Amino acid sequence: MTGRVERLRRELGLPVRPWRAGTDFWADLVETGDGPAVVRSPRFERVETTYDGVVDFGAVIEKEAAALNLMAAAGIPVPRVLGRRRGDPSWILLSLVPHDEGAAVPLRRLGELTRKLHDIRPPAHESWTAFVRNRLRQRLEAARRYCELPASLDGRVTALLEPREAYATSLLHMDLRPANVCVEGGRIVALIDVANCIVGDPLMELGRIRGYGLLTEEFLAGYGNPDPDPALLDLYELDTALLLTVVSVEEFDDPQLHRDQAARATELAASVCRTDRSP
Repeated sequence: MTGRVERLRRELGLPVRPWRAGTDFWADLVETGDGPAVVRSPRFERVETTYDGVVDFGAVIEKEAAALNLMAAAGIPVPRVLGRRRGDPSWILLSLVPHDEGAAVPLRRLGELTRKLHDIRPPAHESWTAFVRNRLRQRLEAARRYCELPASLDGRVTALLEPREAYATSLLHMDLRPANVCVEGGRIVALIDVANCIVGDPLMELGRIRGYGLLTEEFLAGYGNPDPDPALLDLYELDTALLLTVVSVEEFDDPQLHRDQAARATELAASVCRTDRSP
């Protein structure tokens, strides 16, 4: 038994066995009196990244638990939070959701659930424009070593985002891709892995979903067509393309993803910078 699993076994007082490993988290199986569960624990408690600065995974777990509880209260299918701890090790214990591996995602239903998610309005604590501008500045700097990007987008970012301040109040999942949508028998039975969640503009979520290739007519039929400014959607998708350009080299090795996202980041940054698309 590994040291990680043994520590979790002592913490939980329950049988634990290794299961899966992600980029940032381990996922181990736990036998509880009410059935199987999953305990997620970070590979490292704190990590300094080029694209997001220092990440405190104990804080990420607390955020994840709060988001899952809000989603469950809104009727969105998610794993139940059975327990959590912030410390060394930090962990979150979740119910195991049976599902069909590799099943096609029903996009209309995903659109409906995404709209329901965006109707959740937790408190926001900072300027949306400042948050996105700082995040993009750091991600541009991290990705610039891999592709040609402008020195700054600050002025364009501010012009596009300031009109969205009043709308930046929704809970966003920020990683709605097939791997995080559990489907069984053609039905979505859970949205999982909310570690990236933030409070912000729903269009930022749609930009990321577009980056994942899921922003289809079927999805929008469920969500409702928001008809965003194309330049704003490009800006929000750029956030995702910059992130994937960097992590596909610095956190895992995926040369094809890296090439695709570096090219996409270059294309989106040029599109955002076009002077003929000023609001």
